[in-house]
Amino acid sequence: MLILRNMIYSKQKHFNEFLNSIEGINLNTLSTRLREMEKNQLIERRIFHEIPVRIEYTLTEKGKDLIPIIEQMGAFSMKHAPEIFKNSKASSFQELCGRDPASL
Repeated sequence: MLILRNMIYSKQKHFNEFLNSIEGINLNTLSTRLREMEKNQLIERRIFHEIPVRIEYTLTEKGKDLIPIIEQMGAFSMKHAPEIFKNSKASSFQELCGRDPASL
């Protein structure tokens, strides 16, 4: 979920961006999660044949269908467990998701 959240709201698309932004995740776990999401057609892995080789991950249409669900989970968390967000960079759902939870 954190990988998808970061792809959606932080526009992250590179392995190292995910690795540096998800606290406590290790290389093997991140690699496994990305492969699972690719296998389940939630994300697409694009290889750019440059020097050095560049790899980007993007949401598929199926992955984009999860956006409302992730937004609802954020709204639920803000309503029922605000302490979850007290140490995050975003201080409100609107800051985090770019819209008011009442609009969901």
